[in-house]
Amino acid sequence: MIRIFTLVVFISFLWIFMIQTAFADDKKEFHGMLFTALFWEKYQSETFSYAPWGNEQEENASIVDFSVGSSSLSKKFVYHGKGTMNLYEKKRLEEWEAPREEERKPLFSGKLAAQFDLPQSNEKTKEYVLLFLNKKNDGLWKIYPIPFTTEEIPSGNYKFISQSRIPLYIVVGTQKFILQPGKSKVTPLVVEQGARRVPIKVLSQKNGTYVELYNQQWSHSKNVRGLCFIGFQDNKINLKRTSEFTQPIERAIGYNLQPVSDIEEKTKVTEIELKN
Repeated sequence: MIRIFTLVVFISFLWIFMIQTAFADDKKEFHGMLFTALFWEKYQSETFSYAPWGNEQEENASIVDFSVGSSSLSKKFVYHGKGTMNLYEKKRLEEWEAPREEERKPLFSGKLAAQFDLPQSNEKTKEYVLLFLNKKNDGLWKIYPIPFTTEEIPSGNYKFISQSRIPLYIVVGTQKFILQPGKSKVTPLVVEQGARRVPIKVLSQKNGTYVELYNQQWSHSKNVRGLCFIGFQDNKINLKRTSEFTQPIERAIGYNLQPVSDIEEKTKVTEIELKN
């Protein structure tokens, strides 16, 4: 009897171990693309629909929505397909239309809003910030990708990107560096003991003297990472900063989504059960 009990316990532990290993392997096997998005122009916001597996032309393909604004990065979303990722305008109901399936599944308009040709890379997981720029002549949004992996920009770091035609002298806390035109620099932001913010300064050099262009205190956390674009607008310094809190990939939109949605089938089964 004791041997049987021991055998059952052993098999149970073995089964749990196999399940945990399978889940761990699933996480390691993820080779998709990871994105966040941002409108470059102020006061822009849109909601897009897309198929995480790139199979939007298939019947009952899994379609999800994500929203993009101009003040902060969108929620992360994944793409498992290859070649080109197509983004579509979210279908909007007319006043007379009933929102019968809206709560169960995003409404797919099929009207193309943007296309993004996936970069070629040997990395297992590739992550980018997609900057939405002005629309092209064909009515599609232009997309400019910026690499945003945690290997390149770890938590607590910012990537400073120059959009200036002249060298800029950057002071981040106690660190100082020169940001050459069109170049970028990744650097940690460190909140000194007893302080709440990190001082950020931008200077230029004119006639042998340094001219202060920007001087602000940034709130910061070691769990935050981000991008800072530095350029000029109307001859005045212009900084555009965006950041995100570190979050697990499992929370990204479309991460555990299957290629084909089974919502309709489940709904049919539920309706039949209710009738019976």
